[in-house]
Amino acid sequence: MSVTASQMDYVLPNELVDGMIGAGGKKATVSIKNLLLRGFYSGAILGLAVILALTVGIKSGQPWLGSLLFPFGFASIVLFGMELVTGNFALLPMATWAGRSSWRATFRNWAWVWLGNWIGTAVVALLMAISLTSGGTVDPASAADGGGMWQQVAAKIIALNKTNVVTKYENLQTLGFFLAILRGVIANWLVCLGVTMALVSKSVPGKILACWLPITAFQSMGMEHIVVNQFLHTAGPILGSGVNMGQVFIWNFIPVTIGNIIGGMVFIGMLFYSTHRTKVENVLPNEHDDKLERELAAELGAR
Repeated sequence: MSVTASQMDYVLPNELVDGMIGAGGKKATVSIKNLLLRGFYSGAILGLAVILALTVGIKSGQPWLGSLLFPFGFASIVLFGMELVTGNFALLPMATWAGRSSWRATFRNWAWVWLGNWIGTAVVALLMAISLTSGGTVDPASAADGGGMWQQVAAKIIALNKTNVVTKYENLQTLGFFLAILRGVIANWLVCLGVTMALVSKSVPGKILACWLPITAFQSMGMEHIVVNQFLHTAGPILGSGVNMGQVFIWNFIPVTIGNIIGGMVFIGMLFYSTHRTKVENVLPNEHDDKLERELAAELGAR
């Protein structure tokens, strides 16, 4: 028995792009309240995922194992329809190019979701800082003297905050700013690839499996993702890293956000839009199939 594309757990590339445009168009109309609430969830869950990855990496002595587990947070964002600003860097421009949104609505979405993501990461950063230091009674520096696991995780966050703001970027000045942008491009290229691959599948297992590897890749490669950084570089100063938020914004948040926009909008959004954006009739089979035509037209029209 033959199986049509509409019956498979697979979305054709042409349908995929139309779905991404539709998703971007809907995101452009979401209320500020929901952008903040959904953004809060995404930031908070990624903050918890970072803690899980660091803890597993330290306890096992195998950092790649932590990176392998990290995508659980991202998978939940995809499945629950929450707002992650880095994914929106690809989806909203596609909707704008197709006439389903505007640049004003795009920037509005990006700004509120960025803020919601940061609030979520900041809340988790504060809670984890209290937990990791036992309410401020334990110095993370004790990890250097063989302190407990919590102190080791806190010390790792402090080290990452100093390294990924001061050592890698501020100390290199203009070159450092450029490198932060470059690593942001690569990170969100992979993250938006994860978003896109999740949209290719119609099933929950398919969505989880499809998005898992690109997210593991960016985490393992040490690239710069703004929402992950919002957690690390808010938690670091709270834990006493000595890095101030002015340094964080200038040498990490701003260039990484720029890089993430380029990575998502250009290398995923523009590329897919340019090569697979076609009219509905062009994705239908040459052999007329009334049922498939109705299903496809209804699906594309409803998105």
